[in-house]
Amino acid sequence: MNDDGWKGEDTGMAKKHRKHTDKQTNTNATLTDHKTGHSLKEMLNEDALAKLKQMERDMKAAKEREEQEAAERRRRELEKKEKNKSFAELLDDYEKKGGGKYGR
Repeated sequence: MNDDGWKGEDTGMAKKHRKHTDKQTNTNATLTDHKTGHSLKEMLNEDALAKLKQMERDMKAAKEREEQEAAERRRRELEKKEKNKSFAELLDDYEKKGGGKYGR
């Protein structure tokens, strides 16, 4: 027997009250999402998308930097090769360009 004199299970008022409270909590969470205009799923997608875009920018910058470094390396190698040419190689280059008094 309960305190109020009834036999058996309670009337379910406590359960109804609990369900009502849970509904209010869910409603408040939904209202918060609507205020911001984003659901958790959308916010996660936007965050992931922003990270991917940043990674893409970083990769492009790294690629450009590598290309510039490679071009600079080639230029230095050619310059070094030019400095180290022998007299015969220099003479051959001069003749290939059409210079010299015995040119074609």
